[in-house]
Amino acid sequence: MKASIVHHSTRIRSLILMRNSSRRILLFAPLLVLMMAQPPAFGEQPIEALQKGVDEGVRILQDSKLKAAGQKDVQQRKLWLVVQGLFDFQEFSRLVLASNWKNFTPAERKEFVRVFAEFLGKFYLGKLQERYKEEIVIYVRQELKTPKRALVNVRVVWQGREIPVDLQMLKREGLWKVYDIQVLGISAVRNYRAQFKWILRKETPAQVIDRLKQRIEQIDQQQPEG
Repeated sequence: MKASIVHHSTRIRSLILMRNSSRRILLFAPLLVLMMAQPPAFGEQPIEALQKGVDEGVRILQDSKLKAAGQKDVQQRKLWLVVQGLFDFQEFSRLVLASNWKNFTPAERKEFVRVFAEFLGKFYLGKLQERYKEEIVIYVRQELKTPKRALVNVRVVWQGREIPVDLQMLKREGLWKVYDIQVLGISAVRNYRAQFKWILRKETPAQVIDRLKQRIEQIDQQQPEG
């Protein structure tokens, strides 16, 4: 009888301990979910780096002083500084050239990255200045593929439609930067890779670099002063 009472008492204590443990787990559940949803990391997250850069670019585009006549060049230079801090042109260029990257000398690679970046900046920033209509960017989520690679999903509200945009980001020297942009399934890397693959069948790396320099000169000539 005594043994039975002791066993019953032990069972009650076990049940009480289990209930208390369950309550503790429930209290800590939200914290556990947050920890699993986003791995702990020191420093800035990819989506934060992206938002910071985009917000600065929007501020420049909306600055009434920079919209004034004769301020277009000043506005573009400010935007270019933001883009340089946000975009990894070296990784973008390497992926665009793909297997052709090995055919460029170290000096040609460096020059290609420089002139390709300048071409992209002048071409796209000029269009952005002309067409920006205060579009809204919605930051959806980020996915850390590796400690130094991430995918960030955003949606750009354009003419009442939400356009999905996927950005591949790379962490280099402690900073997260974009190296590929995909809009509606179209990748910037794949698009330019196809173009340069065709060109490099007929031209040398030096000729391709000269071609880019010529395109930059054409853009400079076409852009109105201001």
